[in-house]
Amino acid sequence: MYKVFVDNISIYFQKDIFFKSNISQDFFPSISTNKYNYFLKEIGRIKVKEQIFVQSTDPMAQILTLFGNFTWIEAAGGIVQNKESKKGLFIFRNGLWDIPKGKIEEGENPREGAIREIQEECGLKDLTITGELSPTYHIYFAYGKHFIKKTHWFTLETNDVNVEPQTEEGITEVKWFDFDDLAAVKANTFASILEVLEEWLRLHSATLD
Repeated sequence: MYKVFVDNISIYFQKDIFFKSNISQDFFPSISTNKYNYFLKEIGRIKVKEQIFVQSTDPMAQILTLFGNFTWIEAAGGIVQNKESKKGLFIFRNGLWDIPKGKIEEGENPREGAIREIQEECGLKDLTITGELSPTYHIYFAYGKHFIKKTHWFTLETNDVNVEPQTEEGITEVKWFDFDDLAAVKANTFASILEVLEEWLRLHSATLD
């Protein structure tokens, strides 16, 4: 199963031998960018009553077809943990708590892109990737274009303590949080970021068992 976020609304793409969806057939096989605002209204209406789903024999192929008129981009980032304090690092960007991330540049792989973006956005130097988290998929409209973005997520660790926000990217604060003190982040973040955070917390809990 894959989950695609459109703003803060989740669409579940599930594997099945038959095609089925509670999204109007007007938006299949591919959503026209001219109908994007109608699509937003459609999924907003469905969300009030039920979970939004698309079933098909190949869920990823279905995602690529449905959003085939959108520009595909890939990003990378992750949650950094301080080796000594065990605190996790989050950023405050454009009024919401977020996880440092950014678009992968030409010639980079996701791991390289994640490290570079976190270094730039948080002012860190010493970073080591320790694991991977599930990727997220996000649909949005910006700069006059429609995008579908896949973000690769990692867990990382550092010996660094001092941080500095990359203000030109809209980041006003970079802050270390204890595992049991993340209520402020959870209450004011994107649905996709909350999913990454929850997976990270589950992994942390598993290491304590």
